[in-house]
Amino acid sequence: MLPPNSRYEKLASLAAFCLLLFACYQVLRPFFFDLLWAAILCYVTWPLYSRLRSWNLSANRAAIAMVVPIGALLLTPFAAAGFTFTDDINRMLQWLNQSAHEWPAPPVWLRGLPLIGDSAADSWQAFGEDSSRIVNFARQYALGAGGWLLQQSIGLAGELLHLGLSILVLFFFYRDGEHVAGHVVIAVERLAGERTQRILHIVRSSLLAVVYGILGTALVQALASMLGFVIAGVPYAFVLGVFAFFLMIIPAAGTVVWLPISLWLLAEGETGWAIFIAVWFLAFVGTIDNWLRPLLISREVELPFVLIVFGIFGGLLAFGFIGVFLGPTLLATSYALLLDWLIRTEQETLAESDKPPREAGDDQA
Repeated sequence: MLPPNSRYEKLASLAAFCLLLFACYQVLRPFFFDLLWAAILCYVTWPLYSRLRSWNLSANRAAIAMVVPIGALLLTPFAAAGFTFTDDINRMLQWLNQSAHEWPAPPVWLRGLPLIGDSAADSWQAFGEDSSRIVNFARQYALGAGGWLLQQSIGLAGELLHLGLSILVLFFFYRDGEHVAGHVVIAVERLAGERTQRILHIVRSSLLAVVYGILGTALVQALASMLGFVIAGVPYAFVLGVFAFFLMIIPAAGTVVWLPISLWLLAEGETGWAIFIAVWFLAFVGTIDNWLRPLLISREVELPFVLIVFGIFGGLLAFGFIGVFLGPTLLATSYALLLDWLIRTEQETLAESDKPPREAGDDQA
């Protein structure tokens, strides 16, 4: 039995420790997601860093060799888009202020379609007759849209600062990652005991599966998008492909890429290429994630596709863009831990049922 004074001292120490943790959380809260981004990038690319270390590079040099290309890969597309943003807005306003915008005539083959050909051609022509009204409407709100885009660009600049901070933190995670990992293992051992290695394995497999599944699928879709743009002769195909990569991380967000381009090609009179872009994305690019993402994720963890979708959208709504990775990872980890617990419970139940029944003589002995 502890003396009263000793008990009060322990309670006071615990309260002071909790207060200290809360104060640290308040200080780090603005940078929490920056630290999380850096941790995810470090964890996913750690095998490359280990390979550099095996070539007798020091920790600092290996970290610099990793951070520089990653920073260039992440920051260059946003920086290029920021520099060309004003020119693109001015070009759009000049196009809207042109005196005439002729809508192309319906293609000959459209009217020749069975059953729906005449109605489709009439709808096409009616839409063309209203195109001037649509352009006037767009011209009316162009300046407002430009102001909104300018506000978004300012917000993007703030996000770029956070991304730069993540890259800076990434350097220290590479350099001191082994020590940090050792502390994390000790902390988990204090909480989970003998199941520490199993839990860490599940978390590691889930995170790698989700990151590789989402980013790998987005990369394949971006390359396919870039190929379609090159075939159709769309300008800035590489920049649009990079933009598509970030959008393809979110399911069904690729419409933001191909639909404006298809409408622009229609307005320019390139009807065939506009239809090609629409068909290319709807029939090919848009279907890649239906089979590739579950395939890549299921290589490491058995996660139902519906949980992947819920994890992506739920994480996006709860945590922002980084939630695209956090949501599926949390669900995959919880799902794997639940299955592991159920399997262990079933095995223990079977082991108990296989034991021979105890006889009365054993109890008396």
